[in-house]
Amino acid sequence: MISRGINLRTRYRNNGSNWWSDISFKDGYFVNNKSGQVLDATSQSVEGTQTVMSNKQNIPQQKWRVEYVDKAEKEKTQGFNEEFGFHINRPFYIRSRLPMRRVAECHGANNVWLKRWRKNTTAQQWYFDGVSKTIRNNHWKSHALDIQSNGGSNNLRCTTSNSRWW
Repeated sequence: MISRGINLRTRYRNNGSNWWSDISFKDGYFVNNKSGQVLDATSQSVEGTQTVMSNKQNIPQQKWRVEYVDKAEKEKTQGFNEEFGFHINRPFYIRSRLPMRRVAECHGANNVWLKRWRKNTTAQQWYFDGVSKTIRNNHWKSHALDIQSNGGSNNLRCTTSNSRWW
């Protein structure tokens, strides 16, 4: 399943430090709604490339798609949740549109790196939590995507979150 052109909004609050992250997926970009920056693989087609948030430049390393784990072998065009843009609690890959089929991986339960796709590697799988409205990692289920510094940083992390929807 590929998500294209639908606005997805994910918000969460960390009770410990009072910061918010507000992430949308629209037209192939994961967007920080506070800064307008987008998810970016810092290098083209290199294994282990770090992902960061940077200014939108309409370049290949900033283009993404949501690809659900059970449909990773081929693209599908039905069964899409229009309200959130994700199937709730259904694992997916965040796959770069760069060559080599690389995907976002939660590395060491902290950093998010662009890595070679490996079948059934749960650190490369993500899911949309319908209760907290966060994008969580399928390996570290208590970890969610986070943009540091109240969304003001370009550093995307996979960190512990006990968030809830407000």
